[in-house]
Amino acid sequence: MDNDTDILYGNEMPEQKKRSKLTSFLGALVVLLALALAASLIWIHYISNNKNAADMGLKNANGQVAALQSQVTNLNFQLDTTSQALKKERISRETLAKENDSLRTLFPIYIKTLEVANADGSGQPVCSFGSDILASSSMYLLPRIKYYGFKPGEKLDLQVKLYNPDGNIVLGSESPKDGSYSYSYTIPTVYPSDNVESLKGWGGSDKGHFSPGTYRFEIWHDDMCFKAVTFKLTR
Repeated sequence: MDNDTDILYGNEMPEQKKRSKLTSFLGALVVLLALALAASLIWIHYISNNKNAADMGLKNANGQVAALQSQVTNLNFQLDTTSQALKKERISRETLAKENDSLRTLFPIYIKTLEVANADGSGQPVCSFGSDILASSSMYLLPRIKYYGFKPGEKLDLQVKLYNPDGNIVLGSESPKDGSYSYSYTIPTVYPSDNVESLKGWGGSDKGHFSPGTYRFEIWHDDMCFKAVTFKLTR
């Protein structure tokens, strides 16, 4: 009986060893597969993160490109606007030059401003041009013009008309027809330089020569009024 038992165990032992080895192998295989799966998941997660980062970078890059395109569009618009403005300015300058050429043929000067000051017997202003004049201090009413001279060196004959508060031209014993007095001078410079010329004063050396009221100076040349100004003598 003992011999049979030994024989039985002798036959079963190798089979158990095979199963044990197979179990160990399968366990190791499962561990390896688990590790491989974990590594694969980590890799997939890494790839996914990199893809998200790449997508975000691409999105940012596209945003920057869109912003640059918008800037380029704005710059092109500004360039077009500036070009149009420059074109208008050039046309305006050309038009002004043509008008100036026409003015040169018609007028020897262009009077920009006409101002009046109170002056003494020597012709020196006793107040600023364009400032208020007291009738009680009035002596000579001195007109001054600022002008562009179109024809340098040309002698210019101006006719000056002074109107009193009644609307009548103030006349003297030597006044020309339809004028208070004449004034002649030579244009010293050419357009577009600014020129200033004080004309002759009209009045007297006694203070209070003029009554209070509204007066008017007109500057004429060749039957054309070049400039006029209305001013008051206050009490």
